[in-house]
Amino acid sequence: MPEHQGETCYGLVLVEANGIPVRVRALSDRYPQLCYAGDPGHGQPQLLRWAFAAADAVTSAGAETDTDDGLAEDLAQERLAELVLPPVEITGLELDALQRFVIGVGLNYAEHREEVGGEEDETELLVFPKPVVPTGPYAPVRAGAQIGELPVRPVLLLDYEVELGLVLLEDLDLRNPPGNYEAFINKVAFFTANDVSDREPIILDEEAGYTRGKSHPNYLPIGPWMVHGRHLRPRARNEGEHSLEIGAAVSQLRPADEPPLGEMPFGEERQLSTTDAMLRGPWAIVRHLSQTFRRGQIVCMRDANGHPRFIHDADGVIPAGSIILTGTPGGTAIREPRLVEKAGLFVRGGLSVQGARKAFIEDLEQNIAGSPYLEVGDKVESWVESLGRQRWSVEADAERRPYSIDTSGACEPDSRPQPPAQP
Repeated sequence: MPEHQGETCYGLVLVEANGIPVRVRALSDRYPQLCYAGDPGHGQPQLLRWAFAAADAVTSAGAETDTDDGLAEDLAQERLAELVLPPVEITGLELDALQRFVIGVGLNYAEHREEVGGEEDETELLVFPKPVVPTGPYAPVRAGAQIGELPVRPVLLLDYEVELGLVLLEDLDLRNPPGNYEAFINKVAFFTANDVSDREPIILDEEAGYTRGKSHPNYLPIGPWMVHGRHLRPRARNEGEHSLEIGAAVSQLRPADEPPLGEMPFGEERQLSTTDAMLRGPWAIVRHLSQTFRRGQIVCMRDANGHPRFIHDADGVIPAGSIILTGTPGGTAIREPRLVEKAGLFVRGGLSVQGARKAFIEDLEQNIAGSPYLEVGDKVESWVESLGRQRWSVEADAERRPYSIDTSGACEPDSRPQPPAQP
């Protein structure tokens, strides 16, 4: 689109091939602000609402959708990594100032709960902050983790987790959440996400290691597109209408041997389920977050810098433009050791649980070759039905030197930025 050369544009996907966008149409004729130069910053929630309104208007026009001169174009498939940006943009500054949040949900599929040895009580739900700037669906994920000014550390236990993600189109006040499913589903949009994870901190600290293991830069590829909640209505327990397939495959083939984007088969299928298998659907997750807050429970975990991270502001508000990830199905790389293995690890670890965990990590890292964990050069495809397919590769950082950092100690809720005083 020559008139928008060098700008970022919201567009409507006109043609896709097996979940890969092929032809798109800019929506700037409906709202000129939907093509812009630079970062939209905290104004993106308004842009999202305009984009969905514009897409509905264009779609309702029917045959005119693909005939507007200068607005539709074919995407060069070899340039998708640079052309297809994350559908939700969040800056690091917004995450640090609690103007936006990324909230992770764990153990929300029974099969995954079983493979990691989670509690059998399905009423429990793991919730954690994942303060990561989203990346595009075709951008690489780096196996090393650069945390601030610290040297890059090697990440050997790199895991994939395909998930149904959602973005809030309006603020969510946990003191007064939407009163019914219809009110909720009209205030969210959905997309494919992958909750990429470094398993080492999680194994070492199963209570609070999730944020440290999941908040490395570029550990959140999302997209390629979004669908408004009122159109998608994913089915889970006691909510929604449409059961959506969700899956991930891993390929260890190198570029010369792998199939082009959009062609199947691709690699080894690792995860495959449907949203029906969720223990809690998106609406139930929101109700759980509200109930937790109103009971006075504050979720706080330290990130890899040791900084406290939260899932809402001090008033219990999750601002528009924030992301909620709804959990991953079974088939990830992590597996709970068998009972006999646990006994051996406990002895090797000096009869301490922490020592056993360290021994478990040593075993995993010494036998990483041929294991399900991701290695440099591997590629991952993730998909959710109706929400497109992403494919990203695992790359190495230039330097790979280990570091250590003290992340011990409980989070202090008082460390959250407070809302400005009212005049």
